[in-house]
Amino acid sequence: MIVDVREGKRMTTKNRKENNKGFSLVELLIVIAIIAILSAAIAPMLIRYIDKARKQKDVAAAETIYHAADVTLATADSSVLGAWENSSGNALYDLEANGEKYKGEFLAWARGQFIYHDENYEFKNAWNNAQAQWNFVEEFNPYINQHEKASTFNKSNKGNAVHFSYKKTKDPKKRYKQYADCWMIFRREDTQTVEVWIGYKPDGKIVTPYYRIYPDTDKRWLK
Repeated sequence: MIVDVREGKRMTTKNRKENNKGFSLVELLIVIAIIAILSAAIAPMLIRYIDKARKQKDVAAAETIYHAADVTLATADSSVLGAWENSSGNALYDLEANGEKYKGEFLAWARGQFIYHDENYEFKNAWNNAQAQWNFVEEFNPYINQHEKASTFNKSNKGNAVHFSYKKTKDPKKRYKQYADCWMIFRREDTQTVEVWIGYKPDGKIVTPYYRIYPDTDKRWLK
């Protein structure tokens, strides 16, 4: 009787071992297929979320540039205000954002992505022959430095580089294959207000605007 019970236990353990063979090849293939399908569905959503977060970070940086320019005008002396209020005589840019077309005067710029020379870390005059605009830039840069110390911008020993977080923005008019690499400060001709754009500077040519980042960010860029 005892032997029978023990044998019964032995048989039970043996049966369990025989039944516990793990996953079959078909089952493993099914699991792998499910994981692949989920990855294919989730990955694009995750990439879009990351890109959107980076673009919003760039909007925040552009807003800081915008307010720094506003503060400059509020505290500047008459020579700087005169430079802002009067045309420098340089050609105006044809700008377009959110379906609106208008003209703007390009006042200052800085590298935002590709740093070729040390001096490209800081904002500089858009036109080397317009001294009045240099007055504006010289007043403007200290305010950017103040914001940099507040950790708005990436730290740099060489200057206050304002780097882009989103690095895939291409020319909407397809004039250049290169990604945007510059911040641009414009003064609207009709309202005399500040605008911050991103653009690209081809070698030996003037900076070309791509999209308005602040205020009223261009919806084409946010897509």
